[in-house]
Amino acid sequence: MRRSITMTLPAILLLCATAVTAEDGFVELFDGGDLSSFIVPPDSGWVVEDGLITLQQEADGKEHNHEYLWTKEEYDNFILELEFKIPEQANSGVFLRTPDMKDPVFTGIEIQVANSYGRETLSRGGTAGAVYDCQAPSANPIKKPGQWNQFRITCDDNILQVELNGQQIVDMDLDRWTKPNENPDGTPNKFSTPIKDFARVGRIGLQDHGRPVWYRNIRVKRLEKNVYTLTPDEHGQVLKAPCGRTVFRYMTKKPAKTNLTANSVCCLYPVYSPSGQRAVDFAPGDHRHHRGIFLAWHATQGTEPADFWGWGEFAPTENRVIENRSVDLMFSDAKHAALMVENDWKVGDRTMIVEETTVSTRDTDGVTLIDLEYRLTPQETVTLTQTAFGGFCVKGRKDGKAYYAAPDGKVDLPDPHHLKPETDWPASPWYDYVIALDDGKTIGVAVVDHPQNPPSTWHNLLPIAMVNPCIVAPGEVKLKKNKTLVLRYLVVLHDGPEPTDLLDRLAEEFRSQ
Repeated sequence: MRRSITMTLPAILLLCATAVTAEDGFVELFDGGDLSSFIVPPDSGWVVEDGLITLQQEADGKEHNHEYLWTKEEYDNFILELEFKIPEQANSGVFLRTPDMKDPVFTGIEIQVANSYGRETLSRGGTAGAVYDCQAPSANPIKKPGQWNQFRITCDDNILQVELNGQQIVDMDLDRWTKPNENPDGTPNKFSTPIKDFARVGRIGLQDHGRPVWYRNIRVKRLEKNVYTLTPDEHGQVLKAPCGRTVFRYMTKKPAKTNLTANSVCCLYPVYSPSGQRAVDFAPGDHRHHRGIFLAWHATQGTEPADFWGWGEFAPTENRVIENRSVDLMFSDAKHAALMVENDWKVGDRTMIVEETTVSTRDTDGVTLIDLEYRLTPQETVTLTQTAFGGFCVKGRKDGKAYYAAPDGKVDLPDPHHLKPETDWPASPWYDYVIALDDGKTIGVAVVDHPQNPPSTWHNLLPIAMVNPCIVAPGEVKLKKNKTLVLRYLVVLHDGPEPTDLLDRLAEEFRSQ
């Protein structure tokens, strides 16, 4: 649904004015004029003198936590530049992403403004540029008291970087601060909330700690959010990681020129490893109905029989098609993305099954995870006939030397027979298809089966390069009208040989959900 957005003329003029004054993307918060970009607390000592922001009241060395100077706007990801000057006895700070102006010292992150000139010992408290009580700077390039210094502070999701006088002195990953009152190195801090759980949007503030301080040339640049994006192309919707790498395409349209003999597409293709190697195949010459990562059965009995897999040996394929209704990006940030896919499994004009599938993805520990939850709601009573293969399938590449791995190591089992369900491989938390490609690179795609799925054996056939946990191999599966069948699988894409320990851990986490 498209929504129209209306803006008042003053708002449009304001946006235009901002664009004109900030060609490099920076917006001036203070350039020697007034404090109109700030919230000035009543009875505070903040004033503008000689084009500088300073404190007018008598220095008492005490915290004035209700008298900080706060930006009117809130910021999430940004670059802040400012200059400051301090005397011999100094104590101030620059607060970041502070959500509570009444409790800044416990809800905001403070970059220390202090006179540490000439000190060799670097601390989390008294050194200029320190992230107060969390991380000491790596260097101490502060100038002598009375000279101007420059901060460049970058907040980008979980990354906080501080430059002082052109030298980077802090590179902090907030996500490493996982415990209350404790830093990653085991030293204590004052924060009862882990830093990783601090707000990542809030106001920027200048601290009044009862000591003289001067600020000038304050400007801020909002950073575009580095998030997963979903964009259409001629064959479907392409999901890209924040770095621009394509993760996969959800394919909805059959190419005009293709080997694909199946009527349906509705699959993930292409799908890439973390290094950008394509990990799956589409309509290869020996099995032209196979397509990337897909879900279908070739012997489905409802009011009429149907083959949605595309084989055509056990049931008709004519006028049997999985049609896509929508692919929407439900959620996206710098680390995760989730798509909602809606498909109709149709026999002629009649819908046999309504499919709602959630596809979630993230990168972790050097691998790419794709978590698929299929919700299949029959519009009539449906029987999935017992067969050796069918259902969820990953069609791997064949242009190299391949093998399968499982939790116990490389698999040395005979190939299953496509007409004999009893020859399928035994149940396992996961199997991994690993291939050393002809170009010298090695990649793999593992599938983790969820224990709440119906019991499955696996039709993993090396000559066909498929990974297929098959719920219909142990026996037929009956689906009652309007009773939803939920299937969950985790796909793990990796570079190099099978990461057994990691796959075991990921499988344990996934299977316990």
